[in-house]
Amino acid sequence: MKKTDDYNGPFPVVELEGVPFYVNGYLMALVEVANPDNQITMYDLMCLDDHVELWYDPLTKNAFDGPLVGSLPDRVKLFWLYPFDALDPLGKNAWMDEFRPGWREHYPVDLPVVQIAGKDFFIDEKRNAFRDTKNYWNQIKFADVFKHNGKTGVYIDTNVLQVPFPHELNPYAPPAVLPEHIIFAEVPDGRHTAFLLETYNSAHHTRDPAPQKGPDGTQGMSR
Repeated sequence: MKKTDDYNGPFPVVELEGVPFYVNGYLMALVEVANPDNQITMYDLMCLDDHVELWYDPLTKNAFDGPLVGSLPDRVKLFWLYPFDALDPLGKNAWMDEFRPGWREHYPVDLPVVQIAGKDFFIDEKRNAFRDTKNYWNQIKFADVFKHNGKTGVYIDTNVLQVPFPHELNPYAPPAVLPEHIIFAEVPDGRHTAFLLETYNSAHHTRDPAPQKGPDGTQGMSR
């Protein structure tokens, strides 16, 4: 077994109310830069499909330890964060190498590739997502793709190569001028994606169940 107890990054940094924290994908925790003993673990978070939510208390520089019902103290703030493994894939990879050897076998690297926002993504039919070729954990769900002015694509936060949070940008009512770090990136439409997958499946003599079709007949590519 490959041991990585001394894994030390590099780690990305996020700021919570002006306090910098490392995103540690090995520990799956936020670690205060100035005080590594202060950590916010997954047990302190609400983990959802595409993000985690944290009620942060600046007094303790940690998760709010009171009940999340009724009126919360004004100082307590809700943060949405992207999944820690997507933000720190090297840390997550190190943990998987130690505790789940052989895990890469479940992430094929000979899949069709498309570009999104200038970066390469696999068309991962099994996961119903475009999967970052350089980051196993960064995925853009087919369900996040929609049509805009006759073009098929997604809005992308270029800082993290993720779809922006809905409170940051409503894709159906975007502002006239997008924030500097957000762009609309075209992706293949459902028919083109289906063609690429059909070509791949034919070459490999295998076929996984097709993703659920969207209302316009594309393969899970429209909301």
